[in-house]
Order: sequence, then structure tokens, then C-alpha cells
Amino acid sequence: MDVLSRAVMCFCLMGWMTLGWSNAATYTSNTLKSNIDKLKNTYKISKDQLFNGKPVFPKDTFEDSERRVLMSAVLDVYLSIFSQMLNQTVDQEVMERLVQVKGKVQELQKHYFLGRIPELRRHLQNLWAIKTSDTRVQGKALSEFIPIYEKASQLANRIHLKKDNRRKRRQAQRLKSHIM
Repeated sequence: MDVLSRAVMCFCLMGWMTLGWSNAATYTSNTLKSNIDKLKNTYKISKDQLFNGKPVFPKDTFEDSERRVLMSAVLDVYLSIFSQMLNQTVDQEVMERLVQVKGKVQELQKHYFLGRIPELRRHLQNLWAIKTSDTRVQGKALSEFIPIYEKASQLANRIHLKKDNRRKRRQAQRLKSHIM
């Protein structure tokens, strides 16, 4: 599948994401919707390509804190796609629409997805780049294991306690509503 087809699929999936991931459709301006619709007409792909069962951005099952990191990465991918599309088009009207849509994504990312997320993403990329087959890395990892395991266990315990406390509150509320 060429770059243009992928870009069109991304535009189509942007609408799906807006409706499927949350109630974000209420936040999408009519101008943005109109720009996306017109860009989808410009970057058409076949229905077979569009509905092939493999979305570019699949639905997630993460919690809000994880979703925030994921959404920041998704927005980065969209910015990259829009930049590529801007570099590939000569149509002035298409360029203007792409600039407007890209600006809205940048604005959303600036106001709601900055903070330490880029730093976290860099940290994750560094972790994924660790050469696990290197014997020096293996030796250092063994030396650092116990404190890291302790931190992970503490975090897991806090998460478990929060979930348990939420469950207890819900049960207490149900019990309270049945008594009254």
C-alpha cells in the first residue's frame, strides 16, 4: 500500500477515532469536519482498502493515564502524516485545508498532551533500544534488578489498593442505596 493510500485511510480512521474512542465528536468543529470530508474526497481509497479489517489506529483497552501517552503518540503520527501530505501536494486548496487541520492537531496537543509525555516517550524509546543480548547490559541489569523490582511491586500494590478501594466504595454506595 503506497503512502497516499495510507494517508487516506488515516483520514477515514480519524473520523472513526473521533466517534469510536470517546464522545470527541462533540469537540470537533464543523469547519474541521468539513476540511476532513473534503480532504477524504481528495485522497480517496477503495472500500476494500478502507475496510480491510486492519485499522491504522486500533481501539485501546488502556486506562486514562496510559491513554494520554498513547494519544500523544497518535497525534504525533497524524502530524507526521499531514506534513508528508503537505510536502506531496501542489494543490493550494488542499494545502490550506491540511494546514488548518494540522494546526488544530497541534493546538490540541499543545494544550492537553504536553508536559512530561514527550520525555516519557523518549525514555520508552531508550528502553526499547536496550541491547538485551549484550553481556555488559545483562550484568548491569542484574545489579539494578532488586531496587527496580521493589519499585514495580510497590506501584502494583498501590494500583491494586486503588482498585480495591474503588470497589469497596461502590459496594458501600450500593448497600447504602438499598438500606434507604
